[in-house]
Amino acid sequence: MNTKDLPIYFDGEHYDAWTEREVDIPFYKKQVKKYGDPVLELGCGTGRITIPIAREGFDITGLDLSRELLRRAKEKAEKEELDIRWIEGDMRKFSLDQDFNLIFVPFNTIQHILSLEELERVFEDVKQHMKTDGRFIVEFFNPDLDILNRDPQEEHEVMEYEDPNGEGKVKITEKTSYEKAKQMLHLNWFYNFEDRRVTKEWTSRIWFPKEVDEVFKYNDFETEHKYGDFDESPFTNNSGQQIVVCKKA
Repeated sequence: MNTKDLPIYFDGEHYDAWTEREVDIPFYKKQVKKYGDPVLELGCGTGRITIPIAREGFDITGLDLSRELLRRAKEKAEKEELDIRWIEGDMRKFSLDQDFNLIFVPFNTIQHILSLEELERVFEDVKQHMKTDGRFIVEFFNPDLDILNRDPQEEHEVMEYEDPNGEGKVKITEKTSYEKAKQMLHLNWFYNFEDRRVTKEWTSRIWFPKEVDEVFKYNDFETEHKYGDFDESPFTNNSGQQIVVCKKA
């Protein structure tokens, strides 16, 4: 992922504010209850999902590339006296002293992995850390042609949140540009404060449904379920998400 103005993007309090959602948490709690612990979350951020799972008494480890986001995660977990193992690391190359019943990558984070070679390295390390009957869950968003075909000069509203430092409301807007040949969606996010504007640039790899199916099969995973939403409804072409639940083939 390419970013500009990293202090804002990786500020734990701001990250908590703009990623605040709970729609996926019951889904992941259900999967942990179904497949058991220990659990590994790759790209755990500030523990938005990790911490609610730990509250249920499950053994969970959170791995993230950002020291600042992990600082915030640890701070929140310590306030609740939760025993969570936090690891600063890169999902593209990790080696832990433990195998897991469930490994998951939420919040479309896998789409920050831009090359097939890097994705396959993620998959290989995941397999090395899965128990024999373990499961792997990954989210991709289902490509929206309206977004991919936008005019790159048009600015669109994303969301608004309260500044955690008391500076009023922060409005996030975005411009997008789709590089069709490489299936890369380039985004400019603008954090509009009352007195300034901060830019974050990043890129997301687009995965169409048939590609998702094939990349798991090619990398020796067997897909058991493919959901279109967190209510476990079956995936259709009109679904907003592609949520894959798989095991080692």
